[in-house]
Amino acid sequence: MNDRRDLFQRGQDSGILTIDEDGNQVTYHLGREAKYVWSDPEEPVRAAMILSLVFNYQYSPLRMETEVRVPHRTPGGLADVVVFRDDRRRDPFIVVEATAPDTSASGAQQKIEQLFGYANSLASEYGIYTNGSTNRVWRVRGEGGLEREHNEVPDLPVNYGQVPSYQFVRGTDDLIVVDAHKLAQVFDKCHNDLWSGGRFSPIEAFDEISKLIFAKLYDEQNTETESPYGFQWGDRETDIMVASRVRELYQSARLGEPDIFSAELRSEPRKIANVVKNLQHISLVRTDPDAKGRAFEQFLGEVFRGRLGQYFTRREIVEFLVSLAEPTKDDLLLDPACGSGGFLVYAMKHVFDGIETAYRGDDTAILRHKLQYAQKRVFGVEINETIARAAMMDMVINDDGHTNIEIGSSLKTQFDNDGLVDGKFTMVLTNPPFGDNVKNEQRDKLGDAELDDYELAKGKKSSKSEVLFIERCCRFLGEGGKMGMVVPSGVLSNPSEKKTRMFLLSKFCIHAIVSLPEFAFRKSGSGMKTSVMLASKRAGGHPENQPIFMAIADHIGYDATARPDRNDLPPIRDAYKEGSGEIEDKVVRVRKSNLGNSFRLDPLYHYLRPVIQRRFESIPHPDATLAQLANGPILSGKAPEGGATYSTGSIPIILIGHMGADGTVNVQRDPCFVEEEFYETNKNRAAVQPLDILIAKDGATTGKVALVPVDFGVSKCLFNEHIFRVKVGDTLPGDKKPSDSQTWQEVNTRYVFFFLKSSLGQQQVEREISGGAQGGITKTFVDNIRVPILPPNKRRQWVAEMEERYSKYLQGVAESRRQYIRLSKALDGVGQ
Repeated sequence: MNDRRDLFQRGQDSGILTIDEDGNQVTYHLGREAKYVWSDPEEPVRAAMILSLVFNYQYSPLRMETEVRVPHRTPGGLADVVVFRDDRRRDPFIVVEATAPDTSASGAQQKIEQLFGYANSLASEYGIYTNGSTNRVWRVRGEGGLEREHNEVPDLPVNYGQVPSYQFVRGTDDLIVVDAHKLAQVFDKCHNDLWSGGRFSPIEAFDEISKLIFAKLYDEQNTETESPYGFQWGDRETDIMVASRVRELYQSARLGEPDIFSAELRSEPRKIANVVKNLQHISLVRTDPDAKGRAFEQFLGEVFRGRLGQYFTRREIVEFLVSLAEPTKDDLLLDPACGSGGFLVYAMKHVFDGIETAYRGDDTAILRHKLQYAQKRVFGVEINETIARAAMMDMVINDDGHTNIEIGSSLKTQFDNDGLVDGKFTMVLTNPPFGDNVKNEQRDKLGDAELDDYELAKGKKSSKSEVLFIERCCRFLGEGGKMGMVVPSGVLSNPSEKKTRMFLLSKFCIHAIVSLPEFAFRKSGSGMKTSVMLASKRAGGHPENQPIFMAIADHIGYDATARPDRNDLPPIRDAYKEGSGEIEDKVVRVRKSNLGNSFRLDPLYHYLRPVIQRRFESIPHPDATLAQLANGPILSGKAPEGGATYSTGSIPIILIGHMGADGTVNVQRDPCFVEEEFYETNKNRAAVQPLDILIAKDGATTGKVALVPVDFGVSKCLFNEHIFRVKVGDTLPGDKKPSDSQTWQEVNTRYVFFFLKSSLGQQQVEREISGGAQGGITKTFVDNIRVPILPPNKRRQWVAEMEERYSKYLQGVAESRRQYIRLSKALDGVGQ
């Protein structure tokens, strides 16, 4: 009974028949579709014979029909099943008569006579009688209409008695080796063949193509010399024959690797056969591992990027981090958020290259060390089951290492794999999930752990995933173990993450931090600004104040649209290893003792410090901080709960979008309003007045500066919480109290405004930006922005020149615009 149930399920999976959910009706998807009552005792017998003809005897279901009208018989003469020789179903080859299992002997004999009548009328080659447990077969054509004994035969022929021939035989080297581009194209075509038609989603289709690749690899590795490969389409075979054989290959492969695939192969025969046709001529075993890895990576990216892009790290970044960490065959390697396995695969390649160099000429030793490393020293954990399987397949394609990948969360304390032990690993390479808040009740993310188990999350209701992963990686590593990690820039710069940075500096010796551009992971669904960090877990011999190598990579091999671009990462790697690099190359080395009280670790912050200092050293004037120049507190504005909305109330409110890149303010551009009551409540804090300097505090245009003009013409106006306001007084440090106070307030305000828009002013603001996706500045930035203080007369003169250029600039005069920009950059030459 179980065997028959499995057979019916296989028939449904293959699309040959459908049994409705209530078990009332069966639909046969043959050459002619038909529906019958499933509860009829004869129906399961007929269904089992149809499936046996397909799976065991390899006849195409498209050449079958049920209830075929028989000529020269009574009007009710209908053959249960007919198998035809031709696709048009005009030449009968087999006639089937099916009866209920409990049919009497006399009833069976009557059915057999009916079978012969139908078979002779249809001029069929064979007739078969079945009651579900007994099958009897006769050759009918040419044997005489009354013969019942000498024409009975042991069995039906398979596939009309035709023996297929095969092109690809083990040992003949007929399978070809292809490059990465060609293999990626083939994978993509296979995926599209499985996806088309709507039965599978793209991710489910990927799962199916992975199963078929798995079967293909198994076939190549296990077919005996001079035997035909099973993963091919013979010249007289139907898609059913091919699919049945591939299913058997897959089942055999699964027995050896039950952790990779637990589900059946679900694709219909035609689609399986199409994939076989695409792949049969290629040797996955002999194709270069690097080509296979690149092809599979490209294929994965096409399938998943967008929906599951967070599980993938670009090859350029993976290669860079692996080359910094330099894993060896003696390392015990872990990626606790392995995604599709990129870090594990590239680390294996790096180690394999080292093994081939160290043991060149000794193929036996090379193979032994590779297998030992791949099978015993490479571990991964991945929370998403589908992606974990992709990682396993990626490693299988790249010659093993898949057996130590566990499906689940790395944040738990107990693992199924006995090798996942705290303090054991010598290297962790990972791009962990970030931007996600983990809460205690999320068992899928924490497993058996609690937030209180983590030093950085103790007492909290939630914690950022990147913070938890930093501490988890620290636990996995033994003393001296290396950690290579992609980290969000907010961890390195945000004031709120100071505790995390202090943890890093206390537990690790940080060797290198390289800032990546904002678009590095955009195609993977993240606009978060990130950096690559290499560190080693502190041991007794680590120096306390070792310089940290910091660099900024503006180009990483691809641009914001993912098109190829130049790559700064290899020369940065060389500078790190050789101890070279200059400030002009965006490379700087910083000791722990020079990090300051905030312990900021973002490279741009430390790179700009000496750059800015050099510029100030060339200015022969004293300077003061923006806080010292401000006439009153630096405040951010206020908006109603939920934000300012269009056309609500009558009092205009300034948003960042109302601040032009040219420094103007235009409240008529997409105007927003607040209620009079809200204005009255918040006017002391956020009312806008002429000569207010407005500075964008966060978002994509952080640091943008605008000046409210003297003739603003709006008596009541607020600014929102994304803007800082700075007011400048009539005297600056060192000035005497002027008699014409109002005039000098305007001069000083415009002076500070023009300076903040200058390259030196913007560099200082840029240095203060912290955070991830777009970043922002806090109100303490005014303590760190230095402004040169020109003598009053030179200050007035410089402002007058700037006003003239600025006025013409606003009128769009191209030459004046160039002069304005040149003058704004030339402040450091004033007075020399």
